[in-house]
Amino acid sequence: MKKFYDPRSVLYLLCHLVVLVIGVALCAFGKPISVAIGTSLIAAGIVGWVVFTYVFASNRISESLQIVSDFGIVKAFEGRQVTIRPEYDRLLNNASSHIDVLGFGLNALRQDYLPQFALWKQKANVRVLIIDPEFPNADLAYALQRDFEEGDPHGTISQQVKQFATDTREIRNSAGDHTFEVRLYKCLPSVNIFRVDNKMFWGPYLIKQPSRNSPTFLLRQAILFDRLLEHFERIWKDDSLSRPIPNNW
Repeated sequence: MKKFYDPRSVLYLLCHLVVLVIGVALCAFGKPISVAIGTSLIAAGIVGWVVFTYVFASNRISESLQIVSDFGIVKAFEGRQVTIRPEYDRLLNNASSHIDVLGFGLNALRQDYLPQFALWKQKANVRVLIIDPEFPNADLAYALQRDFEEGDPHGTISQQVKQFATDTREIRNSAGDHTFEVRLYKCLPSVNIFRVDNKMFWGPYLIKQPSRNSPTFLLRQAILFDRLLEHFERIWKDDSLSRPIPNNW
């Protein structure tokens, strides 16, 4: 709308309005030559307004596309279900340096990809952040609150976290050129992240919806990718925001 009220835009519209009014006035004389000139001027005035509307609308679309490009949004999905699996597989097959994951219990990830975790470690450094089921304390943990929000039985996410820790113990402790590390985060969950090299899936957590049904976006390395990766790094590196898995688990 700011561009609509730009002085140049207003001047353009007024000029074509004047042309249209003059055309109407000439047609009112009724003489053939006046009518011929008047109708041409009316047509010119109308075409000018139509062209302005088209250009204005095109600019709005162009600006919207530029925003999408600047923020690096490549694709969008209604949820992280079957339809998104081929996208995960495509990126994971070509992984070469980094795989970072941030979620709650990551139950679906464990069920779908546990047999491939060893292969991931061969190709990239793997870092996984899952929620600390004992923070801020065992009775009032964020994980328990999310169980309620998703409509799951009390303790579901806590059980999933501990199962993830158990199932990855061997690969976490094994030697290799790359690492497979898991930390428990101690901050309010806000987004899920699945980064593979310079691409990233991310989505919000919504109330009364399983996280697998949350809208998910695929990003290339740009503004939003960098901000979300910074979010991950801060949680990972700050001992007040995350901790290693306890040895007694």
